[in-house]
Amino acid sequence: MNLFVYGTLLRGESNHHVMDGATLLYTGGMLQAKMYDTGKGYPAIELSMGSTIVGDIYEIPDHMWLNLDDLEGYTGNPTTDLYSREFVKVQTLDGLVEAVVYTVCDESMKLYEIPSGDWTNYRQSK
Repeated sequence: MNLFVYGTLLRGESNHHVMDGATLLYTGGMLQAKMYDTGKGYPAIELSMGSTIVGDIYEIPDHMWLNLDDLEGYTGNPTTDLYSREFVKVQTLDGLVEAVVYTVCDESMKLYEIPSGDWTNYRQSK
């Protein structure tokens, strides 16, 4: 199963080491979503037409999902989880690619919208 990453799991970011063992399939993928600064050193997104975020797509081996879910605060319970798993289609140079993305469950995490939808550029410009 593929994962679209847009924040600290990206190359050069603080949690990229968690992606060891995953296969990078696409860089610069685009997803219809809004990105927010949580104020905690990582972003959150919500799916939204009319806004675009950028990120990478990785193929994730089955054994890695538990660790990723733990990092993202996902258990499958949307009333208590920080993030939810959503199935999406990401635009790439080769067309649409299916992937999972972690989206925000807790509305209070959406402190400031990041209009560029690019976490790395936003973080580096701060």
